[in-house]
Amino acid sequence: MIKKQSRKVTDKLLSRLQKVECPDTTFFGERFPIVMKRGNGMFVHDIDKNRYIDFTACFGVLALGHSPKVTIQAIRKQCSQLIHGMGDVHPTLPKIKLLEILAEISPYKNAKSLLGQSGGDAIENALKTAMLATNRCRFLSFAGGYHGLQFAPLTLNHREDFTKGFETWVKDKSVCLPFPYFPSDISSDNKILDANMLKKKHQLFSPEDVLELLEKELKKKEFAALVLEPYQGRGGKRGFTSEFMKNCQTLCKKYGTLLIFDEIYTGFGRTGKMFALEHYNVIPDLLCVGKAMGGGLPISACIGDMMDVWEKSKGEARQTQTFLGHPLACSVAYETIKYIQKYLPIFQKEMVNIDNAFYKFKENMELKALSQKFPFEIRGKGFMKGIWFYSQEEGFCVSLMENLLENGFIVLPEGPRADVLSLTPPLIANAGQYNKILNSIISILENK
Repeated sequence: MIKKQSRKVTDKLLSRLQKVECPDTTFFGERFPIVMKRGNGMFVHDIDKNRYIDFTACFGVLALGHSPKVTIQAIRKQCSQLIHGMGDVHPTLPKIKLLEILAEISPYKNAKSLLGQSGGDAIENALKTAMLATNRCRFLSFAGGYHGLQFAPLTLNHREDFTKGFETWVKDKSVCLPFPYFPSDISSDNKILDANMLKKKHQLFSPEDVLELLEKELKKKEFAALVLEPYQGRGGKRGFTSEFMKNCQTLCKKYGTLLIFDEIYTGFGRTGKMFALEHYNVIPDLLCVGKAMGGGLPISACIGDMMDVWEKSKGEARQTQTFLGHPLACSVAYETIKYIQKYLPIFQKEMVNIDNAFYKFKENMELKALSQKFPFEIRGKGFMKGIWFYSQEEGFCVSLMENLLENGFIVLPEGPRADVLSLTPPLIANAGQYNKILNSIISILENK
């Protein structure tokens, strides 16, 4: 672990970056960001030779850690044969094998997929499919949802910091439902988080009120789909209950609206299951995946058993792109999925020890009287956890992120108020590494 962070080379490179990159891309702070140089397993080294434990898996992408052997071997093997293909014209074996394994692990009997390069592509493919299937053109989503920033997915986003300047495009294309709170997600001894605070400070509504609002909109029979993340990534690791999710599905079916699960973040073991839908026992009409699927390479998919709403290709595909089914990305994705399938039971076993690390964290926060000064709740599932400091001021976890970076940990703040500290490491993370970061959080809070 680093004692004093050197930034000599980093600062020079960041100065160069600022001269040539769009200013609305990289965030620059006094001690942020670093310039990443190499990674192995759970660790990242920056350009100044500082070492960090990565608790982001680079946006949840690197489920098997940095530079895993399975990825390197797949890249080398495929590179020696064929790097680029021809999208929708001449298929390659890696593309066929990937589509077959996606159909095999999906919850559908007759699964077919539309491939893309990013999560936003998968969402766009799902929106198009829903429009063809329903002959409707509007959508429903939940507050805090993050489905990509391309123009089609952007219509599902209602955070002003993302839609500013594009209001005329997103206007009236979707309706944003407030996110519900569930008493089961709040500690039994928590006397602060009452219904009034949840609604006024955090804009969280009762499940009954949200379902009532949902049905009110669905009755209009103008919505092609309800799009949601089973557990919100950027929204702060918020999830639902099985009962609520089943009610959403029932209402959607009643009024002819599709249900789309955005599992770009949650898919492939992130929540302790292959897909987060398994926690709810609900099968959506369409399933969007990406991130971890590619093992570090850009690829995504929209999966379902209703793809025949698309007409059979007559030579000009209506949904394609130059890098569709890229053989290198497909090859790595196929091997990554097989590896996660094989080792998921091992990852699941370690989750018991990781949960114990969080129990110990709670105990230590109590012993040091930090729970009173910085009250919190633990959110999420599996390797997708968040520490919600619900009483702190907006942006609280931004400074906490910077402090942790100086202590040798890469993390991100999340939630509409940036009051959730996100912990989404590779699935190879162990309880000892969790103990290190949780103890570091306590040390930082003691000095605040």
